Amino acid sequence: MISKLGFLGIGVFAVLFVASCGHRGDLQHSLREGKGGKKLGGTFRVNESADLRSFDPVQMNDQTSVQIGENVYDRLLEFDSGLHLIPALSAMPEISPDGLTYTFHLRSDVTFHDDPCFPNGKGRKFTSSDVVYCYTRALDRTTNTGAEPYFKYIKGGLAYYTSNKLPPGGLPGLQAPNDSTVVITLEKPFSPFLNYPAVGFAFIYPHEAVEKYGRDFVFHPVGTGAFRFVEYKQAQHCTLVRNPTYWRHDADGNQLPYLDTLQVSFILDNKVELQQFMAGKLDHVYRIPNEFFHDVVDEHKEAKGKYKKYHIVHLPAMAVQFYGFNTTNPGVNNRHLRRAIAFAVDREKIIKYILKDQAAGPGNHGIVPPAMPGYPVDRVHGFSFNPDSALAELAMAKKELGGTLPELTLYLNAGGGRNTEVAEAVQSQIKENLGITVNLQMLEFSQLTPRIDDGKAPFFRLGWIADYPDPENFLNLLYGKNIPPSGPSTINSTRYNNPEFDRLFAAAIAETDHAKVLQLFAEAENIAIQDAPMVVLYYDEDYHVLQPNVRDFPSNAMYQLEMKYCWFSE
Repeated sequence: MISKLGFLGIGVFAVLFVASCGHRGDLQHSLREGKGGKKLGGTFRVNESADLRSFDPVQMNDQTSVQIGENVYDRLLEFDSGLHLIPALSAMPEISPDGLTYTFHLRSDVTFHDDPCFPNGKGRKFTSSDVVYCYTRALDRTTNTGAEPYFKYIKGGLAYYTSNKLPPGGLPGLQAPNDSTVVITLEKPFSPFLNYPAVGFAFIYPHEAVEKYGRDFVFHPVGTGAFRFVEYKQAQHCTLVRNPTYWRHDADGNQLPYLDTLQVSFILDNKVELQQFMAGKLDHVYRIPNEFFHDVVDEHKEAKGKYKKYHIVHLPAMAVQFYGFNTTNPGVNNRHLRRAIAFAVDREKIIKYILKDQAAGPGNHGIVPPAMPGYPVDRVHGFSFNPDSALAELAMAKKELGGTLPELTLYLNAGGGRNTEVAEAVQSQIKENLGITVNLQMLEFSQLTPRIDDGKAPFFRLGWIADYPDPENFLNLLYGKNIPPSGPSTINSTRYNNPEFDRLFAAAIAETDHAKVLQLFAEAENIAIQDAPMVVLYYDEDYHVLQPNVRDFPSNAMYQLEMKYCWFSE
């Protein structure tokens, strides 16, 4: 979502912005009667714990930007609450028997938001040429695109990205035979590709907006989505309003969205965020501060005490937290040393005492979370706390390393909070169980990721949240073909390279039988995890705390914040 996720446990700085809709007592006076018992109108006030980076879809590799962007933009396909692919701007595509050609039939009733980039400020009709433009631009290196991994499978896509020279007539694998049809041809079969039209990088926007706003397009989005952009003030707030020409209606005939306004604040401290929620100035809180967790929920993870009046939704997240090793670095390229560290970490204790049970479970399997639909996670045998096995692996490491062990430095994002607390616990456990000193090096997340990608962090902390519900989205972090000959390795940060893993991974992405795909991925992951290119710490669990009058708030394992179906009761 999306990408390398830095959970910000940031100190006392916060922007305390109160949305313009007034006190909750005023809300019922702004609501209108809809069909089927729905109430229409109102302003939903939601917070993001990090400022957004860009509204330009080709640069959207952070959670905040995507979550706001998915309310402004539409995609050809999208995921429902069960993470099943469903039609959006397109019907489900026709796929050729050889798995190479995808034919998308587009809706003909969609218009872009009214905006000054169009003649007379009137939004024009969406057509197939917009898809061709957006998907081609996703491979244009001059845009600082991060979308190349998703679109390089289109025929001619990788060559264009590499050379930055577009062939006459455009990409051969991206054609629009008429205004309502797009035909995408791949270089070779790639089973996860069906998910790609539903990721944030595949948001659709008009060329007129890019041409009018230029560099300012990053903070002036124009789409076809349920809400229209009004204002963004850095580190303060972002305001979206209802799109009166939105093409979607509910089963009762109400035009979506139900809400009039979506107001996003950027409070970075989750304790302050909870305080603002309790004061009635926010309608939603994502994640509960660890120190307050057992005050908010009971042993059954239900609301208790003064929090009983609120709705609490919790579900396992399709996200994982891990410490990676640069497996090419001389300090940690010893397999037995990495395995010793993996056995020395007591994940259960970390979840109980540090996270206060706010996790889906310990990382005892692999990097693919148990929340992945249909994935045979039990076939992947990872590491659990075992001091005897840790010492046995350490002895073999010492033998291979000539009796000396390196002193390690763990690089992680600064700011305190649970990342620091977890790191300090792991630091202590490794010292106690192995006698190895681990130093902690704090960096801003914007400094951490380049250091990791450049191979300058032998031991590092990352989290990964799914961009789409496919094991490939996690296992490509271990695919040897994702290590470039030179320069940053942005996907395979551990620079792990195992020919047998690569063989099985390649077979999986070329396979069209989904059951076989899952089997191949699990077999591949089982091989990789035994080499311990990373210490899988735990699988996340998401918590949403909602005001009592919130209805149909979106919640799924990938935490997509599509607000078009959310509404207020009186």
